[in-house]
Amino acid sequence: MEPTDFAAGPGRKIAVYNPPDMGTEVDTDWTFEQVAADAATRAGQGWQILSMTVVPLRHSAAFIAREGSGYESKIAVVVLYGESPAA
Repeated sequence: MEPTDFAAGPGRKIAVYNPPDMGTEVDTDWTFEQVAADAATRAGQGWQILSMTVVPLRHSAAFIAREGSGYESKIAVVVLYGESPAA
């Protein structure tokens, strides 16, 4: 999962991770494993996570005998990175 980076001011960038839409419930373990791996790589390059959120993009349809309105089948994870202070 390759994120898209956006400049967000001096020493800041926003990374948007878009896991694939498989038409089933979002696999959060896999998704956050990918984000964590990328964050670890970035940490070695002097970047640290400052904030993150998840944006729901698609909600599954209701189905016969299913309680509620279903589950998320597509999300984006948005991470704000900042340059790490010099050690």
